Amino acid sequence: MTMTRLLNEHTGTVHKSRQESPGDEAVCGALRHVSGRHVASVPNDEPRTNDAVDRCGRCFEDAGGY
Repeated sequence: MTMTRLLNEHTGTVHKSRQESPGDEAVCGALRHVSGRHVASVPNDEPRTNDAVDRCGRCFEDAGGY
């Protein structure tokens, strides 16, 4: 099973997807109030090579804060 990540296109931040939940729900809950038009499912690898992408510090232990 390939894990997808959720990209907040507005902030350029990648979040872990909550697997047991349908839709675009992040593990940290940060996308709860983000419009679906700003959230994209991306593969587990680097989502976009031309964009600066940060990893959510609440979803990823080795990343900085949100």
